[in-house]
Amino acid sequence: MKRLFAAVLALILLLCGCGVIKENDERGECVPTSEMDPLDNEYHGRVEKSALYFLNETSGTLTAELRTLVIEQDTNPAEVAIEELLRGPSNEDLAGVAPEGMSLDFIEFSRDIANVYLIYSGQGIAAKRKFILELALANTITDILGATYICVFYNGIYTGFSGIASAPLKKQTGNIEDAWLQAQAKYLPEVHTAADEITNEEPSLPLQTAEADQALLTEEELAQAAQEPKISEITTILYFVSAGGGYILPEVRNVKYTEQDYISSLFEELKKGPQDTSVMKSPLAYDLEIIQEPEQTDIGEGYRLTLDFSGLPTDDFSDEEDSILSFAAIIYTITGFVPEIQSIDLLVQGKRITTVDGLTGFYDGMHRQDYIGYIGSSAPIYFADKDSDLLLEVLRSMEQEKIWSAKERTKEIIEGPLSGDGENAWPVMPSGVSALDIMSVDVYEDTAYVNLSQNFKDACAGFSSKNEMLLIYSIVNTITALDGINKVQFLVESKQTKALAGHLWLTDPFLKNYGIIKKSG
Repeated sequence: MKRLFAAVLALILLLCGCGVIKENDERGECVPTSEMDPLDNEYHGRVEKSALYFLNETSGTLTAELRTLVIEQDTNPAEVAIEELLRGPSNEDLAGVAPEGMSLDFIEFSRDIANVYLIYSGQGIAAKRKFILELALANTITDILGATYICVFYNGIYTGFSGIASAPLKKQTGNIEDAWLQAQAKYLPEVHTAADEITNEEPSLPLQTAEADQALLTEEELAQAAQEPKISEITTILYFVSAGGGYILPEVRNVKYTEQDYISSLFEELKKGPQDTSVMKSPLAYDLEIIQEPEQTDIGEGYRLTLDFSGLPTDDFSDEEDSILSFAAIIYTITGFVPEIQSIDLLVQGKRITTVDGLTGFYDGMHRQDYIGYIGSSAPIYFADKDSDLLLEVLRSMEQEKIWSAKERTKEIIEGPLSGDGENAWPVMPSGVSALDIMSVDVYEDTAYVNLSQNFKDACAGFSSKNEMLLIYSIVNTITALDGINKVQFLVESKQTKALAGHLWLTDPFLKNYGIIKKSG
């Protein structure tokens, strides 16, 4: 019966392109030695081909140029690609999209949203050229990270579309001129209409119909329509506090704004809370109000916004972490949508908030950069499913610096399931192991080499074949979720080993096992 069970498991794993379960007395006791020891190699990382988008002036579109990139270990691949993009194309038929002297500071990536921070001290960039640059950034990052929305910041400040609040960027595949005119029509309708009149173009049929309808209105109705406030609906990124604390996370929704009263609408949306309450919570107390009209003051290189609240944003101001995250969500939401906001003064009934943690002083207002590091990112981590012999995928919030590290993701498995992971998530690690037992995780080309301690191996003694398989594939599936890593090779104390608990041979690298993942729903 035991051999039959082992044979069935072996067949399943072979069909998945994964490792093989063998009995201890079968062939395979001679452990092969790798031709190259990755632990002795000075270089860790991988080489990838990525599409960088530049302007094709002949076709009037953004055209992809395939570029070979060297991605160092624990590095966001999009940052490497954007650094190359800013240097310009190698193809003479394509034109660069960035002005000379522009460089990348960093990229934040969370829940399909990328915030790109650029550094530039040169002369002002023409609105259309900036539009093309931002579309090229969006196309390049979308292809690499699978991001849906992109926001671009210049020297830490969001500028919108020609200084107007606008939706985050998405990948654009059509003609640049058409995209530019469509954006003008949406955010600068007066400019777009004037341009049409200058070119003496014939009005489109919808415009003719609208003018005909307008001619049927009385003077009184026309005057009333002119006085009615204009309402626009714009896709907006809001930031909420993660359910487990520790981070802020973004959520995208369509928000209606009256004229340019952005602050009131953003404030109300934050109070409503997130749509996904299992992952996030509102940063604002339910009874919080803005008691004075928000004020914007021109300070030369942007604006300072002053907000006066009826009380402290969070219900429990004694919780220092909760307070910091609440302020971070407010600052990130406003500075990521309202253009040219350099700093925000937050007041409570007229008294300025100058500190949150008792250490940091906000004497010239709060800045977006004050809260960089608090935005989390989500990574799929695999645990055992309590009700089956499969693995359960959970999304774990992690720091931006750690999200690209295979070792840091593996350490999340050791930490075990958290309250927000659901009652079915079950630990896979043996008792008595810690993060120190993951000695290293080094990436070379498409393979991650997981170096475990002898203590880790000893702790696995007595594991059943099922438990060993769940343990191994929780690590393999978690690590191979990182783009560019296709295989995982296990080592013990920097040497290849036959097995951990004696059921699953570790001499060959493992591929991701899709068949062992429990399907949602």
